[in-house]
Amino acid sequence: MNYASGASGIMDETGFFFIGRIPLREQVNNFEQNRNFMVNTMGENRTRELLKKAIFSLTIGSNDILNYVQPSIPFLGHHDKVTPTTFQDFLISNLTIQLKRLHELGARKLVIVGVGPLGCIPFIRAINLLPNGKCSGEVNALIQGYNEKLKELLNRLNQEMGPEAIFVFANSYDVFVSTIANYRQFGFENADEPCCGAYFPPFVCFKSGDANTSSSALCNDRSKYVFWDAYHPTEAANLIIAKQLVDGDESSSFPINIRKLYNYNSK
Repeated sequence: MNYASGASGIMDETGFFFIGRIPLREQVNNFEQNRNFMVNTMGENRTRELLKKAIFSLTIGSNDILNYVQPSIPFLGHHDKVTPTTFQDFLISNLTIQLKRLHELGARKLVIVGVGPLGCIPFIRAINLLPNGKCSGEVNALIQGYNEKLKELLNRLNQEMGPEAIFVFANSYDVFVSTIANYRQFGFENADEPCCGAYFPPFVCFKSGDANTSSSALCNDRSKYVFWDAYHPTEAANLIIAKQLVDGDESSSFPINIRKLYNYNSK
């Protein structure tokens, strides 16, 4: 089942400009409601056995960081930002609460994906006026600091709750950085511009329905691009990242990869 919500984040405030987004806390609430339905349908013991075998995957945090680093929007009030270290700690604190809630509700096999190198996405490079091939070191440093704290959190949870539960850190940052740096080796032709939308605000994506016009902001072959739009990788890039996280060594997924997590028998 999928509880994800576009534009949402770890923090309740993330993406508040977008109506209807569901933050992580409410996503876990929705799972809890579904669990209650399962218990009513199949009983507590069978529900526990089912959930014990399930993989819980959380890919979250990017929107929180994008909201933190992007310029403030005028006329909507101004709030001084907390320091990067304090912001990282806020994210980790809130994530810890929800991971422990999931464990209390029966999750035993969890994979938490670290935040990728957002300093290299077209949106961040554009608003910082960075040339092709350059990433925002400031944004990536913020992310690396968060990922390090996330790894420390998961190590601690593994010590506290293992071996009956296991928390896997999926290192999407290093995997994607390697993909960008060696993009031609993976069959890509463009690692800077998005396939869909322009490389400048407002990043509008469209393709004209008129066959006689060349007016388009959509590339002809998305499989040759690392980035689909100003924010997201293409399917081709995602497949490379996913395969590494599923079958890679401890530098990609720690303490075990996702395939081993699938076969992991919690006690």
